[in-house]
Amino acid sequence: MNVVLVTVDSLRADRVGSRVMPETRAFADDAVEFTEAIANGPSTPASFPAIHASRYFASVDGLGIPAADAGGPIRTLAEVLSAAGYATAGYTDNQFASGAYHYDRGFDAMHDASSDGANANVAKQFVQSNLDKDGVLFRTIERVYNRVDALFATTGGREFEHERADSLNERAIEFVDETDRDWFAWLHYMDAHHPYEAPAEYQREFLDEPLSVAECRGLSRKGTHHPETVTDEEWETIRGLYDAECAFVDDQFRALIDALEDRGELADTLVVFTADHGELVGEHDHAGHPPEFWEGVVRVPFVVRHPERDAATVDGQIRLVDLAPTVADAVGLDAHDDWEGASAFDLLDGDVDAREWAFGDVGRSIDYGRCCARRADGWKLLRHADDGELCFDVRATPAERPADDRKDAPEYDELASALDDHQARMRRMREGEQSGVSEDEEMVTEHLQDLGYLE
Repeated sequence: MNVVLVTVDSLRADRVGSRVMPETRAFADDAVEFTEAIANGPSTPASFPAIHASRYFASVDGLGIPAADAGGPIRTLAEVLSAAGYATAGYTDNQFASGAYHYDRGFDAMHDASSDGANANVAKQFVQSNLDKDGVLFRTIERVYNRVDALFATTGGREFEHERADSLNERAIEFVDETDRDWFAWLHYMDAHHPYEAPAEYQREFLDEPLSVAECRGLSRKGTHHPETVTDEEWETIRGLYDAECAFVDDQFRALIDALEDRGELADTLVVFTADHGELVGEHDHAGHPPEFWEGVVRVPFVVRHPERDAATVDGQIRLVDLAPTVADAVGLDAHDDWEGASAFDLLDGDVDAREWAFGDVGRSIDYGRCCARRADGWKLLRHADDGELCFDVRATPAERPADDRKDAPEYDELASALDDHQARMRRMREGEQSGVSEDEEMVTEHLQDLGYLE
């Protein structure tokens, strides 16, 4: 059985519906849909260890995962499938989900479009993560960047900031056409990630008039970096732009499925559709995916089409760490012993109840002081470091407003204890393993100087 895994950057679970993504909604209706899937981190670096290696971000010292020759217990889904004889290929345009952070482990071929502009991507990440967004330097860089950003993206003939999903589809289908054995293809679509610059025809579905690429990027940065200045009208525009990107993804995912069907491949292919995390589009006065664990950020779609299983809807909680074991189970392989998750088909088959706990971690510089625990019944504890703790029953108070905080509830103590235990275990795992990729601030500074950001 072949395997295609589609991960969409920044796709909220609630966009997979008839209004924004009707094609994906129809696909989910004919597949096994897990309606309560939780991302184990609010960002690409935090979630991809879970997706590819069934490991929590906080269990690895460094970004990404260790190199293949570093030893240790980590195995990726691609490595397990490759060892079983699969031809494997990955397609991404996110540096933090690329070979630069060892996510090429187990892939015969890895197309990493982000490498074309790696210096710019690293520089942008450094600026966004390390400079005071109210400071003079950041605002100076931002003013210049809003004018020249298109130049970075279009270097090499690229019109948009990221390589589009249709282009990744073409590359993956070429791989399928050239492969004469079972294959595994992973595609990571970046289109729903800000700055929300969908083609004009998709913008017209949700806005009165399409915005230029420069206008899209300027508005996106305003919502991400200066949300307190965004007007109600601008929030509506941001939501429209985001929905336009999701609609574009919808069409491209359908195009991929149609291409597999036209080639006679779909009947023997496991298809998994999910996201690395969600997105805020005005909730909690923010856009993008801040290092926080609101439901809009951690709830993701998780749909599995198995050629030999009937359509079904499963409401019990699962996690992204369950993805690799689910795929292995679906194709008849054993899960790797050190994977943290378990097959989601166990829930479908009624062998187990919902995954009782979902944990998330982010913030290496503050020893993962930003983290969360979410229980299967909807009770949830968020620790946002210096911003404090919040405890919610998200089924009763889905807006997660500070006024809904229930640290006085008896559930709080159990959530806090479970999260403490998780963090202690993650610390022990970090101390006992090979490291991932360390951030090289000197290298980043040199890149900033090369780009003219610093003297």
